[in-house]
Amino acid sequence: MTLYRNHISVAVWMTVASLLLGQMMHLPPREFTWQALGSPIVVPFSGAFLAGMIALAITWAGLEAALRTHPQKESLRHTYRFWGLPSAITLAGAALLPTAPTTTLRVLVLIGLAASLAASMAGEYHTIDASQRAYARARLFLNVLAYTLAALIFVLVYLSRARSLVVASLIGLMAGLLAMDLLRTPGRPSRDIFLHSFFIGLIMAQSAVVLNYWAFPSIRVGLMLLVGYYLLVELNQWYLRGQLTRRRVGEYLLITAVSLLVILFFPGLLRK
Repeated sequence: MTLYRNHISVAVWMTVASLLLGQMMHLPPREFTWQALGSPIVVPFSGAFLAGMIALAITWAGLEAALRTHPQKESLRHTYRFWGLPSAITLAGAALLPTAPTTTLRVLVLIGLAASLAASMAGEYHTIDASQRAYARARLFLNVLAYTLAALIFVLVYLSRARSLVVASLIGLMAGLLAMDLLRTPGRPSRDIFLHSFFIGLIMAQSAVVLNYWAFPSIRVGLMLLVGYYLLVELNQWYLRGQLTRRRVGEYLLITAVSLLVILFFPGLLRK
């Protein structure tokens, strides 16, 4: 039972070390430019970018090694279904680290990355078999972590004030990765998970484009996207279970409408 913890520990420390090396590695600056929707898109290639890709590969390899130690061998087909949340955590950490203005903030980002990545990997391990006693707690923890990360990403992406195409791409990618984990349950076909996750990411990307043209504060936009994301994930979850009814749809739509009204008209911090 402790073997999977060893794999997780090694993967987390190697991921953190890779991102740290990326901050110290100075490669000749290069930029790749292409035209998208009539305007240029510039992607810089740097040591931090390369380190982020290496850290992502380490995350996949470490998680795969940990999952393969599970005694329920028949449940280990298509283990890439478990990669969504840990991948999103690593990518978020890789994106945040170069933007941290002080050493203290960089250390906090690395600590948060290590803790959340280790916890998510352990949670993924304990959700392989639904008959395990730890399954319900692990599943609840992964859901809370995924929605918390989604809220953080949505707000930070809008704080970057990037172009709509960049914002939509980042929101869609992260929403799709997190949906893969939120929709995953033992016995559910991988094709259904990927298909529904793809369309959730696509809808979130389109919503991000629309909201990017509105003069709303970043916190308010992030919360609005989070409410919409929760609605999409929950409706798809019930649909995949075969338990989606008109009454349930109406209840979720009502809760969503009330939440959006509170976000739009709530005074104080959200006005700033």
